[in-house]
Amino acid sequence: MFSQCLEMPLATRLDMYADTFELTRLAQTIQGRTPIKQFERLVQDLPEQADTFVTWSIKGEVDVRGRLFLRVRVRATPILECQRCLGPMEWPVDADNRLQVVTSEAALDDENVLDGDPDALVERVVGSKRMDVLALVEDEIILSLPYVSKHDICPSLPTALDEEPGVDADRPSPFAALGRLKKN
Repeated sequence: MFSQCLEMPLATRLDMYADTFELTRLAQTIQGRTPIKQFERLVQDLPEQADTFVTWSIKGEVDVRGRLFLRVRVRATPILECQRCLGPMEWPVDADNRLQVVTSEAALDDENVLDGDPDALVERVVGSKRMDVLALVEDEIILSLPYVSKHDICPSLPTALDEEPGVDADRPSPFAALGRLKKN
C-alpha cells in the first residue's frame, strides 16, 4: 500500500489540524517537532521547562476489516518536580499508541467486539475532519506522566535516609530480641 509522509518542519503554533478520515484512508503520516513550552495544558503545573522539543508522528492505518487506526508516536523530556526532594527531574517519554478511529461518541463504548480480538482493548477516538493534531500529541504526553514523580535516588538529599544522624548502628534491633523469645 502506498504511504505518504507529510513533514511538518517545526510546529510553531497550536492550531494544526488534520482530517483523520483522509489520514487513515490514504495511510498518510504527519510528523514534526514542537517546542515543549507550547503545550500549555502539559506545562501549566510543571516547573520551568528547558528549551527542548517534542518529536511526534501520527500515521493513519486501515486493517483488513476496514477499521481505521491512528498510530501516535511521541518523544519528549518534560521536567517534573520530584515529590521526595522537590527538585527538578527530567522524565523521558517515549510513547507509541494505537488508537481506533470511530465515527460517533456512541461507538467509543461499543462492547460489540469479537472475543480474542487483539484490537478489542485499543483506545478509541472520534474521527473528525478537523482533528487538533497537537492536542492529541499533548494528550499522549500527559497520559505518559507518572502519578507521583520521584528520582530513584534524589541528588539533593544530604545523606541516605537509612543513615539518620543520632541512630546507633551498633544497637541491636528490638525485633531480634523478640525473635529469640519466640524460639524459646
